[in-house]
Amino acid sequence: MNLWTAVVVIVAIVAMSKVIRSRNMYRNNRSEEVFDDISKRVSGLENRMANIETIVLDKEKEKKFADL
Repeated sequence: MNLWTAVVVIVAIVAMSKVIRSRNMYRNNRSEEVFDDISKRVSGLENRMANIETIVLDKEKEKKFADL
């Protein structure tokens, strides 16, 4: 292997490592965005569930007082 072949191989290895690193960084950022979206959805569903629980409890209280 001569000098120029070694230089080309080294440059190719460095270029591939940069491509792989940037791809991994993109995936990491994308997964954080997905996590943020999911956490927003879950908090919205928790609020809905709390509202539904309040409505059900109020209906049960009304039913108890109607039976008296």
